[in-house]
Amino acid sequence: MKRRNILSVGLMLSLSACNMTTPEEYFDRTVLNANLISHFGGKEIYDMLQGDPQSYDEKSKKMVPSSYVDQVKWRIGSTEKAYKDILEMKETEETKAMLEASKDLFSFAVDKEKNGYLSIAAMKDAHAPDDSIKQAVSNFDQQYQDTFGQKYDKLMELGKAYADKNHLKVGFTKF
Repeated sequence: MKRRNILSVGLMLSLSACNMTTPEEYFDRTVLNANLISHFGGKEIYDMLQGDPQSYDEKSKKMVPSSYVDQVKWRIGSTEKAYKDILEMKETEETKAMLEASKDLFSFAVDKEKNGYLSIAAMKDAHAPDDSIKQAVSNFDQQYQDTFGQKYDKLMELGKAYADKNHLKVGFTKF
């Protein structure tokens, strides 16, 4: 009986140790990964539409020609992956505000990329005039740029406080 209790306690300690996330891991997933979306907005989507469209082919493990919509979908997949990684993180008292701000930022970015970037990419695939695409890009920025910037700056502010508290050596920029 005593041995079973010791094994149970050992197993519980092992499992809880596996769930220990370091301050660096919290910071990397919630704040540092915001670099993936730091160019959010009209300029990013417009720049993506200037070259030949490519997306990643899982079979060949390389970039291949595609439509602009597929290229943007591939880009959105990266944002969604980072968002999913954030959602999987265990919230602690110390990380709660930072996690919430990161979730808010990534959720906003994913939604606007799906509902804005994709429609602009579809315009390019349909050979819409460049003036129409530029207008759509401008409208996108007018609707979403300020909100994104506020969410991004809030996360950076919380991330800086978290990094300082945990003695992480990192640099910051505002959106």
